Amino acid sequence: MYKKSIDDLFNQEVFPLSDAKTPGRTLEDSFERSLGKLYQAVSGGYSHWAITYSGGKDSTLLTVLACEVLKRRLPWGPYAVDVIYSDTLQEIPPMHEIALNFLNHIKQLAQENELPISVHITQPDWQQTFWFLILGKGYPAPHRRFWWCTERLKIKPVKKVLQNLSATNTGVLTGVRFGESDRRDGRLKQSATCLGVGECGQVLRYQGALAPIAHWKTCQVWDFLAIYAPLWGWPTDKVVNLYGDTSARFGCWTCTLVDKDRALEIAMQRNGNEYLRHLADFRQKLLEVTSDPTSRILRPNGVPGKLKMKVRQRLMEELIGLQEKLRLVLIRDEEIQAIQNFWSQDEKGDSY
Repeated sequence: MYKKSIDDLFNQEVFPLSDAKTPGRTLEDSFERSLGKLYQAVSGGYSHWAITYSGGKDSTLLTVLACEVLKRRLPWGPYAVDVIYSDTLQEIPPMHEIALNFLNHIKQLAQENELPISVHITQPDWQQTFWFLILGKGYPAPHRRFWWCTERLKIKPVKKVLQNLSATNTGVLTGVRFGESDRRDGRLKQSATCLGVGECGQVLRYQGALAPIAHWKTCQVWDFLAIYAPLWGWPTDKVVNLYGDTSARFGCWTCTLVDKDRALEIAMQRNGNEYLRHLADFRQKLLEVTSDPTSRILRPNGVPGKLKMKVRQRLMEELIGLQEKLRLVLIRDEEIQAIQNFWSQDEKGDSY
């Protein structure tokens, strides 16, 4: 039995040092160790925190933790917190809504308590979006040998914000944890502190990148979001109700890097989310069509290249039709215009 409550832990003056690779024994133990890592960050000169928030369980936990430190005006806390949400424009709709509501809560919290917390919502440039690259330029759907999406949709937009915030005292907090995958564990072991990881496993190196919750167990994350965070007024019950007690990775509804999108499957099982089946079906069709060699133009060396124009046009028509049917924004007007402009100016068309 842990003798201290979580609220008591905030008022400690000394925090234990621990190995990030060793899981916390209890939720309270994990929480105390995370506070210790944040304390060490400020003591080490990183008194301004930038949080990479994705809307998933881990980054939600991290954001609550960091903002609570600032809200409680602890003597060792940061002087400012910036929360950066990378909106890929492909997020699973109910998850996207939860993320935006959570960010609105942060804005309201900052305003009501006069806290130096800023929220940044980033998006890829219009000529770097998922649909522009597939429907406009004819890229095949992302796969393990051509993993083109994460850098363009998530990493580069975040880097732009970080460049504007760049300062020697800025520590970038990421919600990466041990035990999520062998791939991530290997990358975390490469560096104890200066390592951040994007949602799809893409490494984002940044001086001062920190992983304060690397030692948390998945069950502890869910327990915190279900029990403690709501007591402090945080709307984390919404993400718990949608995905609670699962280890599913959150990502894009169009993700073709996984054989089966567990996050999308779980979400569609919730009442009112049956419409997500149409998105899952379109994702599968996108994968099959773009993987079919007959849908693509052969390069001079005989290797399948970009999608044929008629294939891109057909996919665009079907996507817009699905958007109208479901009354969801699946492709923005700006993307459609950018794609059509590219088609009209593309002199190569179906050739190389």
